[in-house]
Amino acid sequence: MRLRWVTGTAVVVAGGVTAAVLYLPSAPPAQTTPEGSAATAEVAAEPLVQRGDGKPVRGELQTLALPVAAGARSAEAPKRSTKRFSLLGVTWTDSARAVDGTIEVRTRSAGTKAWSGWHALDADGLRGPETRKGRGATEPLWVGPSDGVAARIRGRAGTSPLPAGLRLDLIDPGSPSPSSSSGGQGGGFAVDPAPSGPVPSLPAPSLPVPGPSGSVPSSSVPAPAVRAAAVTLPSYVSRSGWGADESIVDAPPVIAPAVKVVFVHHTADAAPSDCAKSAAHIRAIHTYHTKSLDWGDIGYNFLVDRCGTLFEGRAGGVDKAVVGAQTYGFNTGSSGVAVLGTYINGGVPEVTRRVLSQLAAAKLTAYGFDPAGTATMTSGVDGGKFPRGTVVTFNRISGHRDGYATQCPGDALYAQLPLIRAEATDRVLGLTVKPPAGSVRVAQTYYLRGSAAMSWSAATPTAQIAGFDVLVDGAVRASFPPAARSGVVPVPPGSHKVAVRATHVRGVVATSPALTVFSDVTAPVVTAQGLSLRGGTVSTTAVPVTMAFAATDNVKVAWVGATSPSTATLPATARSWATTARSGAARTFRISARDAVGNVGTGSLVRTPVLVSETAARRTGAWTVARKTSHLNGSALTSARRNTKLSWTFTGRAVSLIAARSIRSGQVDVYVDGKKVATVDTRAKTTATRQAVWTRNLASGRHTVTVVVRATSGRPSVTLDGLSYLR
Repeated sequence: MRLRWVTGTAVVVAGGVTAAVLYLPSAPPAQTTPEGSAATAEVAAEPLVQRGDGKPVRGELQTLALPVAAGARSAEAPKRSTKRFSLLGVTWTDSARAVDGTIEVRTRSAGTKAWSGWHALDADGLRGPETRKGRGATEPLWVGPSDGVAARIRGRAGTSPLPAGLRLDLIDPGSPSPSSSSGGQGGGFAVDPAPSGPVPSLPAPSLPVPGPSGSVPSSSVPAPAVRAAAVTLPSYVSRSGWGADESIVDAPPVIAPAVKVVFVHHTADAAPSDCAKSAAHIRAIHTYHTKSLDWGDIGYNFLVDRCGTLFEGRAGGVDKAVVGAQTYGFNTGSSGVAVLGTYINGGVPEVTRRVLSQLAAAKLTAYGFDPAGTATMTSGVDGGKFPRGTVVTFNRISGHRDGYATQCPGDALYAQLPLIRAEATDRVLGLTVKPPAGSVRVAQTYYLRGSAAMSWSAATPTAQIAGFDVLVDGAVRASFPPAARSGVVPVPPGSHKVAVRATHVRGVVATSPALTVFSDVTAPVVTAQGLSLRGGTVSTTAVPVTMAFAATDNVKVAWVGATSPSTATLPATARSWATTARSGAARTFRISARDAVGNVGTGSLVRTPVLVSETAARRTGAWTVARKTSHLNGSALTSARRNTKLSWTFTGRAVSLIAARSIRSGQVDVYVDGKKVATVDTRAKTTATRQAVWTRNLASGRHTVTVVVRATSGRPSVTLDGLSYLR
């Protein structure tokens, strides 16, 4: 069984991982240790977790027996063909036994069919869980795709016979489906937002611990009163990201009250030089620990490759003090991280070292422990490096060899531990950055105009800070003194990554997660496309018009509004504005558009609405004056005779016919410049005067509009109130 708590949104692509989501560790149900101590949530940070499609990648275990005569001190397996495999180890029945001698293997490449030279395996014997026996074993060896193997074991003279049940365990890690993740490069060196409330100075190097000095802590001793500021975990690849086969896991997570010590390991093999194969390497180790050794799950809490990609190890251990199977005798209360590869003669690259220091800082500061301090633990087993009950003082960041009789993590990596401790402590803690002041957030991008007004905070006292730099796309754009907690930096147009870097007085730097900002200095473009007359009630102070326009922006138009001759707020997607304007004088029609950060663009045109009364028309036939205060100028012309006409000549670019409407109103034919263009029915259920019953846009120039009465049967009469046009 495997217990996990996952929340996430926002699909991204990172490293060599095909799919990723933002993973926010949430507070799972309270778990308890066997002693009944309630576990506490460990990390309240928000690391980026790279995940695959959740589909497990099933590996395959082949076992080849190594026949050993009773009492023999040597054994040999000649060359033989096998199914394909990439990792192998030698195991035996009794996990308490070790092989006192040499164990060597050679393999045949599945590609070239060439046989390798002899490789020595670590014969000291792996010891993992303290609660289940499992099998004895060598460290596994990554050999890459192979289809042949040979082995030989030579015990030293005068030593015990070889253990029973010797066999070769050959593991094929399997291949993910095309849509699955195969790991990739990642990592980082970010720090977590500071806890709420004041944060005291770092504690002294030696801190009290939340449990007694033993491999199984209890809650009888109070937690330390002074706590180190919490550090976020680096970005990491989840178990689903590297294709963990959860069906072979049978060890539910056991959670200790705290992580007191972080043990650093190496896998003591030839890790793939191509970091894209790291996930396969880890799947093979998972199968070896789980199926070959019967540890219930992978032993390490975390693994990291030479490219700095961090991988989730034993289930449930990302944000909890999960008991692993990595430092026999001291598994409870510790967390183990293994670097893929062998580091006897050469240390790990800087990117890997940085991830190790940040990971250790995150696991330890979650409980207020200074990564540069020490802790006491009590050996809880027989047969380990220290007899049961021995009280051992460890550096908070220790090597595997400090707690178990092994050369792990290799001489060179072990020599790097002091620097890793220093990097885990001598840096600015609790660095958090706020979004730029005045910016507008859209999805995960902050839009601003020309410059970013940044602000930040840090838990480390100012006296321990050398200064701050604001980085734009990784380059320093502005530097600020130790006491500064805000500053403005110029940001070139376009999309950029902005982060704050803090430098400790000892020279170690910490960089905040980068924010995506878009510097937008381009104003929207507003194009006034024209003004036309429209239907509606006409008066000398309100001629109905419609302005057409286009508003575009290099990012997005956030607001559109009219500012003249009246004001109005329009939808951001609007492309026209229906309004009115006073007749008889030139009017400016202006539209403004604003983008998300406040850049404003305008577009305008000038037009003069003109009203021409019916009395200004040339008349043909019999017309009667209709007097009514609701008519323009108090009067209109009425006719019920067929082919009676009114004709207006004007210079303009749009025209509207004004008439009265009623249930008894009839029809007219409309001619423009001698050509019939419309038949207009003035009938309406509701009586109304001064109605624009017909409108038309014209080419700018001199035009004549003629209206001819049709004398419709049953409702022959029409009442005309004048003409409006635009010039």
